[in-house]
Amino acid sequence: MSINLRLTVVAATLALTACAQTGTALQGLNSGLAQFNQALAPSANGAPGIFTPSLSAEQQTQLSNAVTSSLASRDAGLRNMVKSASPVMVSVMSKAACYQDWNDSRVLSMYTSARIGNGFIPGPWGPMKYAPKNHCLSILRTDSWTQKSLNAFQYRTVYYSPESGESQAVFYEFINQDGSWLLNNAYF
Repeated sequence: MSINLRLTVVAATLALTACAQTGTALQGLNSGLAQFNQALAPSANGAPGIFTPSLSAEQQTQLSNAVTSSLASRDAGLRNMVKSASPVMVSVMSKAACYQDWNDSRVLSMYTSARIGNGFIPGPWGPMKYAPKNHCLSILRTDSWTQKSLNAFQYRTVYYSPESGESQAVFYEFINQDGSWLLNNAYF
């Protein structure tokens, strides 16, 4: 066998070995990216799975029941406003129940009116020293509903940690501006 042919065979063998190793590396990279994509895929509450914890199915049902049951005795006008604002309200309360900080503006600023902007939005987690950080808070109840105007209402949400027994109430005010419901105020 000539030297040129031997060099060609050796070069071809090295090239094929390199391709096989590159193929294995690419398969590993593809598998890692698939796991990353799965972690970022939205969960049932719309938040990426990587940003856990999120409300359990039981906590989501409890949230829905808390809003529905406390409105039963209110007038039709307020009930209709709340029904219209429900998607935003549920998003705000769900994110506040799971975001563990004093200031919820990082996760709620997309729902705010210009009155709040990106300012301070009190979170129920701040005063809770013993609530475990690997679970979301439950919404114990909503109450104290007040219709502020024809396009605004306020209510109180009581957040509760079943593990520590701590609770914290947050008052929320929503306003309808240009057909969109926005968080207009939040305070303890």
